[in-house]
Amino acid sequence: MPALLKDIYDDRFFSTLSRSLESALPGFRKDLFLARVHNDGWEQRALKDRMKHIANCLNPFLNGNFRQQVPVLANIIKACRANGAKEQALEYMFLPEYIALFGIEDFASSMKAIELVTAFTSCEFAIRPFLNRYFDATMEQMLKWSTHQNPYVRRFSSEGSRPRLPWGLAIAGLKRDPTPLLPILENLKNDPSDYVRRSVANNLNDIAKDHPELVVELAARWKGTSK
Repeated sequence: MPALLKDIYDDRFFSTLSRSLESALPGFRKDLFLARVHNDGWEQRALKDRMKHIANCLNPFLNGNFRQQVPVLANIIKACRANGAKEQALEYMFLPEYIALFGIEDFASSMKAIELVTAFTSCEFAIRPFLNRYFDATMEQMLKWSTHQNPYVRRFSSEGSRPRLPWGLAIAGLKRDPTPLLPILENLKNDPSDYVRRSVANNLNDIAKDHPELVVELAARWKGTSK
């Protein structure tokens, strides 16, 4: 039988993650962390629930308020990279989940954390609660990220703002009125990265489900403007 996607969280992953956390967190207790992760409900948890559960299990090992924890998240990412973690690896998306769970009350610190983390593993799901709670401020930040030097951050500004992101919270305001997305998509439509441009297409596909006439208009206007 084919392996389930949630089984990316296997013994090999936790061995690498534990080494990274031991490097980044003074006093980290590997035995206690793994015991909390692999509780009685672990096997029944689906992929996204496992991400959330790992984030919850990590929290007791990070001291201070969320603002104080952002540099610690940076140290964790640095250690994960040093231990061979691949960029944009799905299994590390428990880190964005951590921001959504524990940073929601601190918008400014969370935006700093998201910019940091999404360059390592995408925060496209984690940004959704912020869009629903702090819509104008988050869209302003997403527009700034659309001109970021890092292509993963630029791609995130489009993918994270999709009105109907699969597996993610829908953004009702953008389903009703997608015009706040247009400056982001204009900035990215000719991006040098194919990875970024494909996200623009994903976003347009979402918009077309509610506003097909707008997407037809954009396609007509953009046609022939670049290779």
